[in-house]
Amino acid sequence: MNENNLRQYIDKFFDDLVLYDDYKNGHYYKDLLKAGIDVFLDNENSYNAYEIYRTFFMIYQITAEDKSEKNNKVMTIVKEPNTLLDLVKTMKKYEESTGDLIEKQRDHFIHSVNVFLLGLAIYAQNGKYREYFKRYVIKSPYTKYYRLENGDFSNEEFLYRWGVAALFHDIGYPVEIIGKQLKKFINDGVKSISPTYGADTAIDFKDFNEFNTIVKMNPEFADAFTEVYPEAKFLNLFKPTDIVAHKISTDLEGVNVNDVAKHLDKFVNYMGELGFIDHGFFSCILVLNSYGYLIQKYAKNNDFFFYPIVDSASAILLHNYYRNVLQNDPFNLKELHPSQSPLAFLLILCDELQEWNRQPFGIKDKQKGRVNELLLKIDDDTFDVKYIVKSGSMGLGFSEDKEKLLSNVLSIRSVFDFGLRIITDVRQHFVVGEDTKEASQAPDILLRNVENLAVLIHEHYNELIEKQYQDKIDNGEEIDEDFQKKYDERKPFDELTPQLKIANIRQARSIPIKLDMIGCELADESDEREAINEFSVEEVEDLAIFEHDEWCEEKEGTGWVYGEEKDVENLVTPYLVPWDALTEEIKEFDREPVREIPSLMQSIGLKVVRSKIRLLTFEMHNLHDKNTSFEDLPDYIKYSNYKQADYLIKILSLRGYSVVDIDSPGEPITGFDPDSIDYFAEREHEAWYKLKVNLGWKYGSVKDEISKTNPNLVEWKALDFENKEANRNTFKNLPDLCKKVDLKIVKN
Repeated sequence: MNENNLRQYIDKFFDDLVLYDDYKNGHYYKDLLKAGIDVFLDNENSYNAYEIYRTFFMIYQITAEDKSEKNNKVMTIVKEPNTLLDLVKTMKKYEESTGDLIEKQRDHFIHSVNVFLLGLAIYAQNGKYREYFKRYVIKSPYTKYYRLENGDFSNEEFLYRWGVAALFHDIGYPVEIIGKQLKKFINDGVKSISPTYGADTAIDFKDFNEFNTIVKMNPEFADAFTEVYPEAKFLNLFKPTDIVAHKISTDLEGVNVNDVAKHLDKFVNYMGELGFIDHGFFSCILVLNSYGYLIQKYAKNNDFFFYPIVDSASAILLHNYYRNVLQNDPFNLKELHPSQSPLAFLLILCDELQEWNRQPFGIKDKQKGRVNELLLKIDDDTFDVKYIVKSGSMGLGFSEDKEKLLSNVLSIRSVFDFGLRIITDVRQHFVVGEDTKEASQAPDILLRNVENLAVLIHEHYNELIEKQYQDKIDNGEEIDEDFQKKYDERKPFDELTPQLKIANIRQARSIPIKLDMIGCELADESDEREAINEFSVEEVEDLAIFEHDEWCEEKEGTGWVYGEEKDVENLVTPYLVPWDALTEEIKEFDREPVREIPSLMQSIGLKVVRSKIRLLTFEMHNLHDKNTSFEDLPDYIKYSNYKQADYLIKILSLRGYSVVDIDSPGEPITGFDPDSIDYFAEREHEAWYKLKVNLGWKYGSVKDEISKTNPNLVEWKALDFENKEANRNTFKNLPDLCKKVDLKIVKN
């Protein structure tokens, strides 16, 4: 996989596509849609994404205009609003404006377009899937599917059904956003009093039946359908949940229509009891309500609703409902086969795989790495997906977990003989402790110390300008106008503008967060831990990048914009760019304050020390390897050890234990029972296994750091006794290791 073939695959789809309106009515709709997609692929943003939504739903908008009359000379001004397109815009506004108020949320507006495009690529490249879809359509009672001029099956039928399913599968997401907002608001409020408090919240409807109803404009709307499916006479075909219940029971063998209908009727209450919201459920109902109204009002053939639209809407429901409900009691369905519901199969697959260029909005999602680029290989046998992450990590075992999830839900090999292979390629080194400021538990510095540090930071900045200025003179370098201006405008802290004072205060306040990111913390001079007087080159670089990102956020928040020439009066700066775009000279303005942190702390009677959890990491290393100093380890092994120590704390919490300071209340435990030790050891090995896989390691009979192979990269059951015992020893010795670094383990 050496190139992203997505564009090439989409080109192939459109090469093989003929639209009915183009050959029948002399339009160029295919070219318009393809042009919008090409522009989007060049620049994936919400503006270009909306053009695809708009073009698609203008091509297939259901209106009073009779497009089938080629010689129709009447110019129709369409006044009917495109209701689904309005819902998409609402979804976009909600997630962009409310993301910071909830924990986990990513873009769904651009995401849905990318899901749509990935589906087109799979359809173009895989003949098996195309055949499954064609057979599914032809064997149904629906006879009005798109055909070519010669009467053959047209790929436009897939384009239409897939477009509705993919582009609208998340339009109900604002309902989920509202639920998450409510939950976070309540929990944040009570937990600010005490972390032991908790509160359950749920969204309810005063009258769900009103929402779950298609406006009845034509009483005979469902008559033709019930003639084909007599069992549907017992259902309310103006009720979306009854419609999709029938569709699911028709497509999925062994599923009783009444069982599904009853479950869907109570699904809102079920979600409330379990504390979750399935946006696919609401998206499905919104699609059926909107199309049900429009088709009754304008369409000549109601089959157009009961087959293509219900097919798309059912896929929207199933993209979450299949895994979360139908694969559990009482339905217990196996993997979904593409012959059963081709659209649902493809939507689940593409929705799970669409990870590239997804903008995070939620607080926790902003802290994660994200996929920057995608490499694909798709044919009749193979489906290889390679995610390229330029910064951060996708989490432990991301690729492995994604493959496992999809193989449990979908019959992947019925379409791809060699199965699905997912690879995560991390291009930038891991940042030790790469939690952002939202996740940091570092305490704030007292205001009087913040003030002193802000003044010192500014003084050091002036000294750096002075030093660089003198170096340029000594080296005979030309001093440009911008740097000369910086030199001339140096002034004491008390003469700075309010904006610049706040900038220095922000930098001072972020010091504990920066230290927390590299496993350090502030302590009083009397603390027995050894002071850290110098950071490593890697630590300086990581924290300098963080400082620059914070500076950019600060500038944008105070009205500054990017411009090639600095203009203080109009708030324009050339440095509002990513780190890699800065010159080395400018990067030094971020690096030098980081280097100065230890000396700054000493000036106010504090010192920088390794946090006790980091010291615990060193003790854990010494337990297993007494011959190699921790400082001599390669960076990626240090990172692995740091992550294992952090994860160890989480493992203990699952059994009601906490690691706290030695002076905290609570009696320290002196050991764990054998069952707990086995449980902890297995979980730790599982975490280590996932971390290694995510770092590119694989199983090999010999440990080799160059080829990244390790004989212990197996499941816990397959691990030999000696290595299992090494994992157990970590927890057998953990109480004593904690004691060495002034920590203790207490039972909650």
